[in-house]
Parts: sequence; C-alpha cells; structure tokens
Amino acid sequence: MTADLHEESVKFAQQIQDLLDAVLPMSEAEDQEVRKLKVIEHEDSYAIRPGTLQKVGAVWLTKGGDHVADLHLSYLCALDRSRGFLAVRKSKFQLTSARPKEGPPLFRLDFDNKAHTVPAAHWNVNGERGATSVLLARCNPDHVGLLSQVHLPVGGVRYRPCLEDFLDLLLTEFKFDRNPAWQDRIEDGRESWRRLQTRAIVRDSPEDAAEVLAKLGYSVTPPDSGHTATNLEALRCR
Repeated sequence: MTADLHEESVKFAQQIQDLLDAVLPMSEAEDQEVRKLKVIEHEDSYAIRPGTLQKVGAVWLTKGGDHVADLHLSYLCALDRSRGFLAVRKSKFQLTSARPKEGPPLFRLDFDNKAHTVPAAHWNVNGERGATSVLLARCNPDHVGLLSQVHLPVGGVRYRPCLEDFLDLLLTEFKFDRNPAWQDRIEDGRESWRRLQTRAIVRDSPEDAAEVLAKLGYSVTPPDSGHTATNLEALRCR
C-alpha cells in the first residue's frame, strides 16, 4: 500500500520538533515561530526545516541564556522504492556562530542518497591546518586544499549518524544549555533511529536477515517468488 507522503512528513517533522523542544531550552528572546519546523512541498518530496515559509531559520543554542550559536537543520523526504515508507533523501545539520560575520559553519553533517562524487553521508570540518593543505596539494592537485572541503565518510545511507548524535555532540563537547533529562531523550531517540534503520537494512538484504534469524532459531519461510532482490546501491554506497 502506498503511504501518504504529506501525512508521513508531517508526522516525522513533529517527532523532530518534539526532540528539539525536549532537549534544547528556548530563550525568551527567540522567535517561537522561527524555531518551529515547517513542512514545505518540494516537487515530489517535502522539505522540513525551521524558519518561515519564505525564509530558512535556525534553532538558537544558548549558554547561560545568551544566544551564542545556531543549529541549522533540514531534511528532504520522499517515499522509498516500495512507496510504503518515508525515506530521507537529503539532510543537513550544521553548527554556526550566532555572529554571521564569524564565517562559515564550524562543522556540518551532510547526507544525500544520490551523491556520487562524495560519500553519501559525511562530515565537513572548518579547522584548517597547514599540514593538511600541503598534503592535499602534493597528493591531489585538483583539490582546493582546505580541510573544510574534505568529506569524511560516516556510514553511508543506512549507518549514518542521526540528529540525536549531532545534538549529543553539541551538548557534550560545547556544553550548550540543555533541558533536564536531555540525555534520556537523546538515547531514546537514538534507539528509535537504529531500530528504524535495522528494519530498512532488513529490507535492503532480506536473504541475509533470514539467514541470521534462522541461525538464532527462528523459522523463516521465503515467499513463493523467492527473496526480494538485495538493494546493492544502499549496501555499496560510500
């Protein structure tokens, strides 16, 4: 049965909103409407992001109640190849200074399931070092020579970090303001994400899943038509 893409996108957006509200306190000066995630139709998909319908926004990160940085996040959602489940086609999480003049994002976690020249899921880090530029220039003269343009792979389509991992990084390393029980909420969300990805991986490679279940003592009967074809694209992508 074909899923309702708009309905599933709205449901997913609410899950993300609940996570953000549970983990990150809202400053009295922050615009509640900008912080609220919007679901915007985009051709045959839906974009999810904070801001207004006309302008992209960000979620404030505070320290002692002061606005010190911004969390930018966005998703592009469509139906998966079976058209029965919601799939994230693109996502982006990035940390920037609250002062626009302080330059590009400190770091960014990107995902694009259609990426070819770079890993589908990767980090970009703005922490330039001379030795990195020298090595890039020597070994890859076609590269611009910046660490921020090196794409660090992190597990591809299925094994990539989730928003909970990104939030955990921000709160653990930078010690931004957080709500009580933030860690429990992050761990609950991370568990849900990994269970969801487990189901997706089973759909990618049902024959392997059946083999493992059989070894664990489960009775597994393939359909009359045989195992569904393995999704090699998802398993082999960077």
